[in-house]
Amino acid sequence: MIENDILAHASACAPAECCGLVVNDAYIPCKNIAAKPQATFEINPDDWSAAEDKGDILVVVHSHPGGVPFLSEADRIAQCRSGLPWWLVCDGAVHKFRCVPPLLGRKFEHGVMDCYTVMRDAYHLCGHDLPDFDRQDDWWANGQDLYIENMEAGGFIRLAAEDEIQVGDVFLMCLGTTGQHVPKANHSAIYIGDQFILHQRPNTLSKRDVYGGYWQRFTHSIWRYQKWRQSDFTGISNDLAASSSSM
Repeated sequence: MIENDILAHASACAPAECCGLVVNDAYIPCKNIAAKPQATFEINPDDWSAAEDKGDILVVVHSHPGGVPFLSEADRIAQCRSGLPWWLVCDGAVHKFRCVPPLLGRKFEHGVMDCYTVMRDAYHLCGHDLPDFDRQDDWWANGQDLYIENMEAGGFIRLAAEDEIQVGDVFLMCLGTTGQHVPKANHSAIYIGDQFILHQRPNTLSKRDVYGGYWQRFTHSIWRYQKWRQSDFTGISNDLAASSSSM
């Protein structure tokens, strides 16, 4: 089994980071030639070339011995350049990360790259996989209430007015639906601390915004993921840092 081979290699390399590649249905261990292999990794170019000779490279693998189960800032930069899924060994488990685009600066395409996609991808980088659901144009005007129908099913609970907001909480907002008899929540944003939210408004790039005024006025409800731990935010913050450093 591929995962057993990966775990065995990681254990043999510790306290240095292991690295390797998944090609076809096999894990190929590679040599870590980084100057500080206990803190980072660099796959030997000869090993990469040899792996390419055996087939298509499907996944990049490395480990964080004694570290955290999230891709680091450097990992996210390198992953986006590779365009490949990355698997990370940490705490005796293999954590699998799709190659999602950077959370900032995404072009809007409803149902494909929109506010829910940002929310779903951000949570994925934090180690949580949220369900996807079909989103037709103007679904909120066609009798659907997709966010409310899917939040509890996706593992979220609605916060009470007196609950203190924390990073990772999700704001649902009513954009252009306040004229309806019952305004519907059709927009989501993730609270990232210091009064900032991360979201993608229709026909704009995904971005940070100050939460207040306009956004606060149209907030419908606030939700918290039941499996969320404060350390999970590392996955989001590392991606945001990677975007800032690559600009």
